[in-house]
Amino acid sequence: MTPAELDAQIELNNKKIASLTRYWEHSLPSVEVPSREQFLLWLRMFDFDFDVVIYGIGETSKKLERLGGRMSLDHAVRFCSKCCISYRKARALPQLPSDRFVPSVAPSYEENVRTL
Repeated sequence: MTPAELDAQIELNNKKIASLTRYWEHSLPSVEVPSREQFLLWLRMFDFDFDVVIYGIGETSKKLERLGGRMSLDHAVRFCSKCCISYRKARALPQLPSDRFVPSVAPSYEENVRTL
């Protein structure tokens, strides 16, 4: 990695953190904004995937609404982390067809009736 690429990566991360901070303030106005380090930690945890953190903040906003606007910063950060982790795991799982779970060993009821 060249110094120019490193500078570009740092600048991009700073822009992501600034955007996430603004989104947090907009979505969760009654909860104070987490530290810059928390946003950077989330980005690092999820390979700098911006969409995962956005999803977590959105889900935290829904939870805040269900709780009537009362949520501590600690609760909000933990809930957001949980949502991000769940979303990331769900996206990483392969989408299996539904017939994968239906055993095709036994013949169907209709086939049994027809053979009688």
